[in-house]
Amino acid sequence: MTGVGQGQPPGLSEPARRVLAELESQWCQHFLKGRHRRWQVRPLVTRIVALGICATQLEARQCLEELDRAEMLEVAQGVSLSPLLQLNPRIGLAEQRCVQLAESLPVANPDLALTPQQTACWNRALAGGLDGWSLVDQHRLVAGLRALSRALPEGYRLSRYAASARYLLASSKLLDRLPNDLLHAFDIEPKLFCQPDAWLLASMPKAPDSVLLIENPQSYMQAMRVGLDRRIALICSFGYGLSLGEALAGVERVRLVGECELPLTLSELLALPHLTYWGDLDPEGLRIFRRLAGRLPHLRMSALYAPMIDTLERSGGHPLHKVTGKAGQSAGVGWARGVDQECLDDATLQTLAGVPLDSQRQRRWLGYIEPSGGT
Repeated sequence: MTGVGQGQPPGLSEPARRVLAELESQWCQHFLKGRHRRWQVRPLVTRIVALGICATQLEARQCLEELDRAEMLEVAQGVSLSPLLQLNPRIGLAEQRCVQLAESLPVANPDLALTPQQTACWNRALAGGLDGWSLVDQHRLVAGLRALSRALPEGYRLSRYAASARYLLASSKLLDRLPNDLLHAFDIEPKLFCQPDAWLLASMPKAPDSVLLIENPQSYMQAMRVGLDRRIALICSFGYGLSLGEALAGVERVRLVGECELPLTLSELLALPHLTYWGDLDPEGLRIFRRLAGRLPHLRMSALYAPMIDTLERSGGHPLHKVTGKAGQSAGVGWARGVDQECLDDATLQTLAGVPLDSQRQRRWLGYIEPSGGT
């Protein structure tokens, strides 16, 4: 985000600089939403460690103390951030630092002729998804949003991908990627666009009694290769813009496709008594499971998660980073790493597929993600 981490005072240690950059990033995100960001020290310290900024809570507290000494933080008079005291005060960024950050944030160009509501939303988008967009492309996007708004309600007969490509810079993805509040500012309701049919890969025996939902196509193909579909039904999403969660939001629009004739429909499969899910073991992967379980109360995490949990607890897995394809994924409670489902070998699939994860272990891991789906 523009301005974050810039102009830091000299003499700060590198860990303290990283902590300050994280606090500034959070502050800017909240400021653009019209909120003032402050933190309780204990959960903040836990998050700093979970994000890998500091190795220990002691180091995180030392960084906060260093920032306080450098007058980068606002702390109640007489309250000490000494790690020795282990206090849990409420802190914020120093007022002067907040002023500097606010002045560094991008502002919509007046030539765009936006309404006040659109301007506020545009400013937030410039600090996020529209960061780095040229003024020429911003003008083109504004023109497209206005044209799409004028085309409504007839335009809602299009799918959101078609509407996006026809009106927004010939991109089928923009309508999904722009913030809802920005679309609403142009009187566009993304939920009203025509929902296209969804297609899911499926393979199953003639009379399956259990179903395994698989999020990633590579793991679906592995399950097919080892012959799991000869004893249980396998279902997987594929293709741009489709996830199991999106597909299950409208089962009546879903079509199953497979090499052979499929004996059961998706609705019939989802009604079977033994229904398990297998995806990546990271905070977003478990949030996907939780969303699916909201529609399918008898859905359980697959026992295939057990060796993945063992791997994460033993070796730490990988960080949620752009290099691992997890950039922008929100951390869980004290948890910001992952293990991808493709790490399991064929023998493990044959042994554990179709079996639910231990209930106690499932409850424990679901407890590591926040009810809101974010931090």
